[in-house]
Amino acid sequence: MKKLFYGLLIIILTGCSSSEINNISNKLEIDNLNCKIEESTDTHGGFLGDGDYFVKLNCKDFLDTEIKINWQELPLSTKLQDVMNMKYCYGKGCLDVYERYHIPNITKGYYYFLDRHSESTNKKSYENINNRASYNFTLGIYDSVNKILYFYELDT
Repeated sequence: MKKLFYGLLIIILTGCSSSEINNISNKLEIDNLNCKIEESTDTHGGFLGDGDYFVKLNCKDFLDTEIKINWQELPLSTKLQDVMNMKYCYGKGCLDVYERYHIPNITKGYYYFLDRHSESTNKKSYENINNRASYNFTLGIYDSVNKILYFYELDT
């Protein structure tokens, strides 16, 4: 009976990971995201659903040719960099996104941006990201040297 329980638990957890990867794949316009989740944190909750969602994926078996089609080459634009460098204060102190989720300084790779804000007139543009009272966006950063994909969503 114990073996059956653990077997079902593994199937359920594997399915959740697969579902999470499929969700990320769709949001980042990648058809075959062959990666494994290393970390996942979701702070959304409460009445308005504010929070952020972070996933670190190991993509050592992923062919990154598709990323080069829909993504832009790093570095991030100054406007996106400003948002990622904003400090958020909570129980562990005041940290930016890089510090909170241990995202290294990536010099060779690509990024994908999607503006999900209701006032956005161009979902692929970050030009007005800092001209609003709130943030709702999706950002993927791919480290092509280490084959690590960082997925980040912010909703304020």
